[in-house]
Amino acid sequence: MDYKCTLDTADSFLELLKSHFEHQQKVSLLSDIGGWERAEGMVREIVQKEDASYLVLDNGTTLDISKVIAVNGVFKTGCSC
Repeated sequence: MDYKCTLDTADSFLELLKSHFEHQQKVSLLSDIGGWERAEGMVREIVQKEDASYLVLDNGTTLDISKVIAVNGVFKTGCSC
């Protein structure tokens, strides 16, 4: 049987990403930026700008957290892969 761990679409991955940052754990991400894009690495920082939160990985990649659709195998509800 297939099983997919999901996060409600109204929720954000912010708290999960903060936890990975605090515990210095690597993240594997999927973002929907005009198509799905993959990113991996350690979270260097989480930045709040205006009304959006951004994730900065150790390789310098910056992502809008609202565009993240999966973190370490946890997907937003309604996301089909």
